[in-house]
Formats: sequence, C-alpha cells, structure tokens
Amino acid sequence: MRVLIAAAALALCLAGCNRQDAATQADGANAPQLDAPAPDTQPSRNFAAANDAATAATGQVTVAVTLRLPDASQSNADAQEVLTLTGANGVVVEAEITGAVSPATQVQGQTLRALLNIPVEEPQVIVYRVTNETKPAGQGICGADSAAHVVVWEPSAPGESAMRVLGVMGGAPGAGDSRPCPMLDYRRS
Repeated sequence: MRVLIAAAALALCLAGCNRQDAATQADGANAPQLDAPAPDTQPSRNFAAANDAATAATGQVTVAVTLRLPDASQSNADAQEVLTLTGANGVVVEAEITGAVSPATQVQGQTLRALLNIPVEEPQVIVYRVTNETKPAGQGICGADSAAHVVVWEPSAPGESAMRVLGVMGGAPGAGDSRPCPMLDYRRS
C-alpha cells in the first residue's frame, strides 16, 4: 500500500515537472535573446594635465577601465580588462591589461621607477598592451610614433589624486627593444 502511494506521488511530481518544463520552454521561445554583452558601464574619471608632455599629448584625459566579456563563440576565452584613455584633443587609446610589473623593470636602460618618478616604496605598476590608438592631429601619447604598451601608476595612499602614464614603443617593458615615451603626469580634476 505504501509503495502504491509513493508511486502515485512520484508520478504526480514527474507530471508536474514535465508541465513546468514545457511552460518554461514555451516562455523561453518568446523571451528576448541577447546577441552581445551589455555595453561597458564602468564609470570614468577625469584628470587634468599636470606637465607639459601631458598637455601636448592629450590635454585633459578621461580614464575608464572596463571588463569586456569574450565572444560566445570563443570557448576558452577569459574576460579582459580594458583601459581607455580619451584626451580632450581627440586622442583615444584602448589597451588590454597584461599584468603588473616591478618598478625596477627597465626600459632602454632606465627603471620604470625613474621614468615615472615614483616613490621607492611602490611595489608595482600596471602594464597594458595597446590595441588601438586614434591620433586625430597626428600627436598621441608617444608624439607622432605609436605606443605598443602603456604603463600606468596611481598612488595607493588615501587621498592621492595623481596618475602617471608612460607610453612604451617597441617591446614590452623589460624587453631589449622597448623605448620610453615622455612621462605624462595628471591630477584628478
């Protein structure tokens, strides 16, 4: 008797699940399908140029760091952090993060610490690989040349509002063929 009741209860549960699956499938057919990830929505920050090189390269700059999701057709791709620098003069630099490096890393015989003029206690700087650079007036973060990488440093101390950017031509920082561009100094505006 108990077995008969248990079997009847199981049959009712299965019938209810099948009906729910059918309803879910019907609703899913009418539901909107997403073709692409939502647009980048990371807030941006504005910085004013604090040295002559930054004034010449970009003027005021807007900085946005976004996380781009991989295309659904790429099976093992990871999300990618992307830095976008947009200058008041129309310069736009998009770069994907490659990682953090020590400020002791050298570019053409000088350390990043010296090139960026950063404190000795800073443990790392962030390196991005430039994927796109738009230079409407022919002047970018490396002047008329194109940057291959961008090194970014922001102080970790509370209340600090500085940012320093160093374009690197040729190879990545630490590579024998890397060459530095002028250091761009900015202050939060």
